[in-house]
Amino acid sequence: MRHTPPAIPAKAGTHLPKARRKWVPAFAGMTASVFSTFAAPAAARAPSIPAADAPQLAALGPDTIGLAKTTVAVPGRDRRLDVWLWYPARADGTPETYRRHLVTADGPPLDITTEGLAVAGAAPLPGRFPLVVISHGFGGWAGGMTYLAENLATKGYVVASIDHADGQGGSGGAEGRVRVAGSIVNRARDQQAVIAAVAGGTALPPALAGHVDGGRIALIGYSMGGFGAVATAGAPYDPAGGAIAPVAALLADQVKPAAVAGLKAVVLIAPWGGQPPYRAWAPAALAGIAVPSLWIDGDRDDVSDYANGVRWLFDHATASNRWLLTYREARHNVGGNPPPPETLARADLAENFAEPVWRSDRIAAINQHFVTAFLDRFVKGDAKHGAFLDVPTADGDTATWPDAPRGFAGAEQPHYWPGFQRRWLLGLRLEHSEGER
Repeated sequence: MRHTPPAIPAKAGTHLPKARRKWVPAFAGMTASVFSTFAAPAAARAPSIPAADAPQLAALGPDTIGLAKTTVAVPGRDRRLDVWLWYPARADGTPETYRRHLVTADGPPLDITTEGLAVAGAAPLPGRFPLVVISHGFGGWAGGMTYLAENLATKGYVVASIDHADGQGGSGGAEGRVRVAGSIVNRARDQQAVIAAVAGGTALPPALAGHVDGGRIALIGYSMGGFGAVATAGAPYDPAGGAIAPVAALLADQVKPAAVAGLKAVVLIAPWGGQPPYRAWAPAALAGIAVPSLWIDGDRDDVSDYANGVRWLFDHATASNRWLLTYREARHNVGGNPPPPETLARADLAENFAEPVWRSDRIAAINQHFVTAFLDRFVKGDAKHGAFLDVPTADGDTATWPDAPRGFAGAEQPHYWPGFQRRWLLGLRLEHSEGER
């Protein structure tokens, strides 16, 4: 049975940083909504708001945020993609609730909801912001990773989440296999098209024109999104690879993908395609990933295969300055939103949303912390936040905090992971390899 944390007291709202003074009037309209979610059960809280036990950099940033939607045409394909955009904004309206009609393979359809913070159509704040593109897993949707999208937008990023339109209903049977093949063919190409269109401004809504810095771009890919992101980051597919050979004729432009201008960092969460018999890359090809990379997975991942897939990819990406964050005893569901409340009563949906050992909101908060540190370091050049990646020991279980004070570990606790709370650093490993120059 999935553990749901108890209600969070209202004073936990002090974990949120203060809004910038000049935007206090705009923020005031959202304050009651934001703080009321802290007093509600975790299932009803917007997943972009971390719980009270979150590490330090998971906290929301100072900006309120807006939401817009656009479409991107994929060059050379009869394919148009819906893209959702979150951005720093003067937002004083009603926060968004994200809804999806979910078609399942093993049960009746279900309408699911996820609470949000963004206000649709809000006026963007002045300035040009770095771009983060999010690419979901197979069968997912643009609203499936709002815990990262909204959280990063409050910290001064424009976040573009792609809806890859894989269809629903599972990967089994002839129809499911066709959808899987389509996602293999389209994932990297979709990502490259969206990056070009949003960073170049051709797909931006008029209100966002001039607000995206196309020279500072990051890509986040989860599962099949990670499969595409490995290629987009610079690793050409192997035409004879197990996942590639059946569709190689449709991937000629991805065997030697063009470099993505402005790409500064890539986050790869449980990326699919490194594992036998589907391995899509030759070892030498992975050395084509020259940008810094953050890899995240559970060491019991039985979809992407942690040992023979994800870790194999990480070990062979030798040119990248890279980190591998491992959740001990977790499986594959370490990248999406915590389970929507409607799914908690459906046993057939457990494998789609929840983790069998870890609290999903805990995983979300840890991802928020490390993704923030990583992107701030390599996209914004923020050395202070970037230093949270420099942990004193790879194995979190061996870190020590001998003193009694509560709060977040800092310089006064040199043997503990910075930004984590006392007694709360268990089950994690963070490895770093500088990469070959």
